[in-house]
Amino acid sequence: MKFGKFILLTTITLTAILVGCYPYARYVEPNLLMVNREKLESNRLEAPLKIVFFGDTHLGEFNDNNQLDRIIEKINAENPDLVIFTGDLIGSSGNFTVNPEEISQYLAKIQATYGKVAVMGNHEYALMDQYNYAELMSAGGFEVLIDDWLDISELNVRLLGLDDAYRGNPDIDLTDEAFDGAFNILLTHEPDIVDKMNSDAVQLVLAGHTHGGQISLPYLTEKILPANGKKYVKGLFVIGSQGQTNLFVTKGTGMTKLPFRFMNVPEIVAIEVSP
Repeated sequence: MKFGKFILLTTITLTAILVGCYPYARYVEPNLLMVNREKLESNRLEAPLKIVFFGDTHLGEFNDNNQLDRIIEKINAENPDLVIFTGDLIGSSGNFTVNPEEISQYLAKIQATYGKVAVMGNHEYALMDQYNYAELMSAGGFEVLIDDWLDISELNVRLLGLDDAYRGNPDIDLTDEAFDGAFNILLTHEPDIVDKMNSDAVQLVLAGHTHGGQISLPYLTEKILPANGKKYVKGLFVIGSQGQTNLFVTKGTGMTKLPFRFMNVPEIVAIEVSP
């Protein structure tokens, strides 16, 4: 009798929790936006460096330009030296339309002292027949790196941008181009590819793709994590043979497949690297 009552009360409690979580995960958390701040150090810099990066906006699926405008406002409030976008600008699932020119006009509002750089995501490849990602980003003031690098001599920084690991053809030897005396930053959409590369050659890796799991629930999240994003899911990791490289995986700002976020508040990331 007591056990039956326990089961009944447990069922009622769990049902109430699930019912209560639905409106939060559907209408509250997806509309939040936080700034996740980290502080790092490097003897390769002579002056402080502030990087702001974001990714996985998935515009058009469940997010619109209103959210993009909020993202831009928060980015500019950080007064960044560099702004990085780690891919998946427009979502490729669902039935919707977007205006690439309008998105470019929004991106052009982002202010960065030394430049704005982006890499390809898997959704960029899925939509290649619908719009030109490189042209859109260029119109917004971003340089797209595809297995290429860019030096910012004023900061003693080299940015290495990797092609998408899921649909592209990434050069896993790209870190061979890391400059020995510079602060080298590897940009990649999918984080798990770092285990196939010589990450010792770079000091910082920035990635996205996972959405932090998007919906964080025991046993469920690990089953829905995307390929190349199952090991490094969100936050700051220390990698490399001697733990000399930092990897940060952003939870992103958008959603894909389902219009829910739970325990993964949309974020932009501000990283301050001090000498």
